[in-house]
Amino acid sequence: MSTASTVGYTEPPKDTIVGTSNPPLKTNKRIIVCCDGTWQDGVGVKERWKRTNVLKLSRALKHHDERTKCMTPQVVFYQTGIGSSPNFYSEYIQAATGASLAEKVQEAYAFITQNYCSGDEIFLFGFSRGAYTVRMVAMFIGAIGVLDKTDMDDFGDIFVAYQKLGKSNDPAEIAKLQAKLAPWTSPTSRGKSRATSKDHPFSIKCVGVFDTVGSLGLPEEITHKSPSIKSIFGFPNAELGEHIERAYQTLAINETRLDFNCNKFEQTQGGRRKGQILKQCWFSGEHSDIGGGWHDHDLSDLTLFWMVANIEDMLCVDLEYIRSLPDPVAPWGKQPPHDSRTGIFALTLENTRSLPIKTDSITHQTIHPSVLEQDHRSPQLLQRIQNNPLLMCSLLPLEEEMRRSWPYVPGKNVLTESKDFVVDPATGVQTSDLWSVTRETLSAGRQIGTEIFKEVRTRVTTSKSANGAAGKQLSTTSRLMNHANESRAGAVLKEGAKSHRQ
Repeated sequence: MSTASTVGYTEPPKDTIVGTSNPPLKTNKRIIVCCDGTWQDGVGVKERWKRTNVLKLSRALKHHDERTKCMTPQVVFYQTGIGSSPNFYSEYIQAATGASLAEKVQEAYAFITQNYCSGDEIFLFGFSRGAYTVRMVAMFIGAIGVLDKTDMDDFGDIFVAYQKLGKSNDPAEIAKLQAKLAPWTSPTSRGKSRATSKDHPFSIKCVGVFDTVGSLGLPEEITHKSPSIKSIFGFPNAELGEHIERAYQTLAINETRLDFNCNKFEQTQGGRRKGQILKQCWFSGEHSDIGGGWHDHDLSDLTLFWMVANIEDMLCVDLEYIRSLPDPVAPWGKQPPHDSRTGIFALTLENTRSLPIKTDSITHQTIHPSVLEQDHRSPQLLQRIQNNPLLMCSLLPLEEEMRRSWPYVPGKNVLTESKDFVVDPATGVQTSDLWSVTRETLSAGRQIGTEIFKEVRTRVTTSKSANGAAGKQLSTTSRLMNHANESRAGAVLKEGAKSHRQ
């Protein structure tokens, strides 16, 4: 720059962006990860009623929170559910074996690390196995913090080491694995230093889940109770990490499938000392009545409103969108729960979920007021509420607004009725003719599962022999995909599952 050209020129402050009149502002953002349930793919769903609560919540979040001084950005990541591949057998193999669970956890965690800056707030939401996924992500953030891009090169090894650590009973191996993980688990590690500070003692702002399922999510009659499969899915710890500021969970009273048993949070003394908030609320309905996806979605609307009512002070939600969602088939709270034991799930073993007897300081369970609106209420549950009125939670302002404005019009919508339903005289269970829950059908289910795996195994072995080296290069999963569609028993299974989805 010449001397003449510098006359009257003043160098801008070093922290000023040339070409603007504003200094750069360090604006923290909110990173929101939403993981959907097994077989749920909100990206490809056209029908509005098929959208789950996780998908609806992800779409209800505004890009910025205009209530804050700097219009806080809200960055949302929506992840389809495990087993959402368009290939039928890919769906069932992923859902049954968890072949993609590690991938889902790594993908969600990687999104956080890619976008995270110190001071950002992390929110995790999930349904079913997606709820399990976000709880796994939360576990890793509690253990190793938020890794930077360089340390993420080692996340695959870290993940595998934790899987081995959870399964090992060998003291020598455990010590070796802990030593391997020490650089990342140390309180002074880079990941933990990024995630927490004196001003931000919680590394995760909120975890909100709809009916966490940590099991396979398929009948054991189909998966053959395989130890090698089931061992990698036991939820490692029900404890709610004290690095999480708030946690919310909606739970299904009427879910009776053993393979869909729920995982409750348990709060620690450390969490209570830090002022951590935990709420777990029971609602009428089975698993998808809680997380969404049924044509008649009155019950799942109630769980969504409860979740939004609890988080709207932390996140900027498009409430007009939320208000537009109800399309009720019954008065508020009166829609009957769906029967989850239909289609392929009629093969599942039965289990009655354990409901709270009283309030406690560990699980913080309550019953939602809408339960009292059901025509077929459990006398035992009513007695529990009568004995301990604190079990019944109060409606939050948004919920009360939605109750008062509930847009039910008699005769406008009719409850969807399942076709060809019968009542098993031995059990009193209502289910479909094709998959009636009888001892004979359960036996047939085991035979179907055996035939599928026997037939596919034969085809895979034949393929390996015929293809030689080329066949050996294919993974077992790939060979299974190539041949499963040719299984005659698989065709029967496919038709049964198809009837369940309709």
